[in-house]
Amino acid sequence: MNVNDMYRICQFAVNKAQNGYLTPAEFNLTINQAQISYQDYLLGEFQQYQYGRPQARIEYGQNEDTRQRLTPLIDKATLTINSTTGIAPYPNDFLQVDAMWESDGLHRVRFVPQDRLYSYYNSQIDPIADNPIYLLQNDEFQFYPKDLGTAILSYVKSAPDIVWGYTTVSGRPVYDAGTSVQPVWYDIDILEIITRALKLIGLNLQDGAVAQYANQINQTGQ
Repeated sequence: MNVNDMYRICQFAVNKAQNGYLTPAEFNLTINQAQISYQDYLLGEFQQYQYGRPQARIEYGQNEDTRQRLTPLIDKATLTINSTTGIAPYPNDFLQVDAMWESDGLHRVRFVPQDRLYSYYNSQIDPIADNPIYLLQNDEFQFYPKDLGTAILSYVKSAPDIVWGYTTVSGRPVYDAGTSVQPVWYDIDILEIITRALKLIGLNLQDGAVAQYANQINQTGQ
């Protein structure tokens, strides 16, 4: 499903509900807010955490299906670590760590929160020289030992903005694939994102209803 399909479904739903006209700018705004909301849901929304159990009901590390939904946004990067400071900056599109390994890709580098750094750094039974660690900082990773050299990062990246691009013909916007940015999601997830976008617009529809609209559009060509 491409961005034009998404816009047509949203426009069809708005027209069917007699809610006026959804402009390209309004669509681009709401569909990206909905995309952010859906990615947050898959990663694990903080408001779903319970006291004493810091885990959301749904999050990408829980099972294969949830993780599969995010695979278009899981990427890998080789980090070059400053040998003096032990710091390596985040990738530009970094959102969340998936896993961290030493440069051989076989031995993991463990995450350590700041308040436990002292214990790990000074451990005699589990020295960091043999089992490196990293901390998360504002926009960079802090590694110990500092001379680790490189590390391999598997991470969840931010979803690129979805854009319905167009040219104006006789005063009306006409879809332009060349200036559009397509969604990276699977079709089943795109339906969920459309559902969330329509809720932002004021239409409370379920995925099933959105799927029916998509079928109607394909059949009637609207």
